[in-house]
Amino acid sequence: MAKRQSYLKTKNVFYLWTFIAINCAVFLAVIIGDQFSYQSVQHFWERIRTKDGIIAVCMPFIAIILNGILGDLAKARLVFLRWRNPLPGSRVFSVLMNTDPRIDVAALKRKHGSLPRSPKDQNVLWYQLYKKHAAALTISEAHRLYLLTRDMTAISAVFTFAFPLCAFFSSTHKETAFYYTVALVGQYLILSASARNYGNRFVLNVVTEESHSK
Repeated sequence: MAKRQSYLKTKNVFYLWTFIAINCAVFLAVIIGDQFSYQSVQHFWERIRTKDGIIAVCMPFIAIILNGILGDLAKARLVFLRWRNPLPGSRVFSVLMNTDPRIDVAALKRKHGSLPRSPKDQNVLWYQLYKKHAAALTISEAHRLYLLTRDMTAISAVFTFAFPLCAFFSSTHKETAFYYTVALVGQYLILSASARNYGNRFVLNVVTEESHSK
């Protein structure tokens, strides 16, 4: 799984770089205070995109560092808003499976007997099924989208903590800093909801594939 996850993350690199660059452009526009406007955001975006600019050169390293600040478990907690057993595979048979009409529950029980109920056992069985069907296109693509939105959620959480502090302690007007903070919180909530849906869809696609395979 680690090799496949690394491959899928590589496919997401461009989107992560763009996400980080846009956030940096908005941040730089915010801290200049009275000049904050669409034009100022566009100005910094163009400077960040400049191929020989220092930010553009450093962007791959910035992305690697930001994406590595939080581990997989911490990212899952930020996405699913659960401290214990945050991964959706931990409740796929007890909760999520019943929300997906594509899944043939009877077929699953014929193959695997009584389905597990404890979070750990559910995740163990789900992971076994994932390894079996990982190459399926619907599963691979769902996994990629989950990883992308999960990583964006984690980076957004870092921005939500760090950027407002810089804005409030700079010469930025406090009202501008406040609205900027609200926007960052909104960005995090939207991304976490998106990642949550993609994560649930990912684990359900695995179970659906298993329930209809011979």
